Amino acid sequence: MLDAHCHISFKKFNSDREEVIARAASLGISMVDSAVSVYTALRSLELSSIYDNIYTSIGVHPYRAPSVPRDIIEGIKKIASGGDVVAIGEIGLDYHLKHKSEKQESVFREFLSLALELSLPAVIHCRDAEKEAFEILLELDVEKALFHCYSGSISLAERILEGGYSISLATNLSYSKHHRKLAESLPLKSIILETDSPYLSPVKQIKRNEPAFIEESVKVIEEIKGEDNKKIKKITKRNTGRFYAI
Repeated sequence: MLDAHCHISFKKFNSDREEVIARAASLGISMVDSAVSVYTALRSLELSSIYDNIYTSIGVHPYRAPSVPRDIIEGIKKIASGGDVVAIGEIGLDYHLKHKSEKQESVFREFLSLALELSLPAVIHCRDAEKEAFEILLELDVEKALFHCYSGSISLAERILEGGYSISLATNLSYSKHHRKLAESLPLKSIILETDSPYLSPVKQIKRNEPAFIEESVKVIEEIKGEDNKKIKKITKRNTGRFYAI
């Protein structure tokens, strides 16, 4: 399988990162690590050079975008331009805690331009801003984009797919009724799975999520779609690999 979006380079994995990566590998799980700072970008590229099951995407999280100094943004862009990366992201908009600002949108547009320049797909964070992010993608004529950890409406999801973009469902699929309904509405050929670890653990007894737990999402899809477990893994991996060209 292929975890479409996680943060294995984050400090929450500092104490046992090798073990977490090994657990995923033992289950045949590869992952795309989303770096959102100079520090995590450099660490992620190092990890991807060591482990065959790790790929790197680089961006600036919209939460941080309004306060990130210009030299840091330029540093991240430089690393992304020169590194072995499979996507630009995560980038985007986040209006959940009223973070809406001109700077946030400006940084989003700047990194979308970088993705276009490098001919790389963009990984979009758009919490409570799905429609706005979608409209910007259309405006800039972005060719490939993944709405990661999608939580918007079913009707907008249909428009996103019709626009040629992709949607990924995170491991909150295990307990969220809304995300289960999303999974029901989406054809299997369009479903991409992610953990967004260390966040959104599907296992109640374990607070920190990890790539190996993507297996829990497969079980939910199996229940919803009535399809064979192996078939779901094969198709969702193919969907993810096609998006990232890996």
